[in-house]
Amino acid sequence: MKRAIAAVVGLSAMITVISAAPSSAQGDVPSIKGVERERGPKPLTTDGQSFLEINGVGELVHWQRSGESYAKQLRGWGWQNTRAITTLDNQTFLEVKGDGRLSKWTWNGGTYIEAVVGRGWDNARLVTGVAGNQFIEINNQGELAYWTFDGSNNLSKVVRGWGWQGTKSITGLDQFLFFELKGDELNTLSWWVNTSTGLQEFRENDGSDNTWMRLIAGNDAEHFTVVTTDGTLLEYALDAASNWVPTVRGWGWNGTRLIG
Repeated sequence: MKRAIAAVVGLSAMITVISAAPSSAQGDVPSIKGVERERGPKPLTTDGQSFLEINGVGELVHWQRSGESYAKQLRGWGWQNTRAITTLDNQTFLEVKGDGRLSKWTWNGGTYIEAVVGRGWDNARLVTGVAGNQFIEINNQGELAYWTFDGSNNLSKVVRGWGWQGTKSITGLDQFLFFELKGDELNTLSWWVNTSTGLQEFRENDGSDNTWMRLIAGNDAEHFTVVTTDGTLLEYALDAASNWVPTVRGWGWNGTRLIG
């Protein structure tokens, strides 16, 4: 299918704001106990202010913070065959294509510029960005690797783990922290800290059922976004006590296919 990228002219004509007023999440949506760690400068992900969506009709949509909600900007069509997307920073994201190509897309203010940075990525099962030049991959053999771009878009690989075949999803927050939903019956959540001696796991052992989390995108070290199985859009933010507190940001996201 033919791919189209939106060249944004007259930007205001392409932007709409989610009309539903946000509220603190109630009922069955829990806060999540995080990993206590020092607060410092945030790596350049999206600064907690935006994320990308590919919807059920193949549109690529950029969602940008607008007050207490999000504004929608359509940025492309024909993305039905994309297998995965993940944001690297405010202007850049990665796409794993259905034919195994890995593309790095950079926004120049009016359109996305594509650079094909790899081939043979059919073996990639999960990817998540952790910094402007770095992402994590889990392949079909259960190998977990950190991939880093140099200034010429060449990639280098460091394997950090094996035996990740059963992982359902991974979500990067920064270069030193990501979380995993396991493939068990509760989708148990574990935090993973990237240390100089290896990955250290901190498992949520409260017995919570996390199967309601359908899609997840990391925004920065203190924010991530979830689309639930009932189509609710949630934003989680880290509070002063290292708890992740949810806020409802929208409804009707059932048709969303990917976020990143």
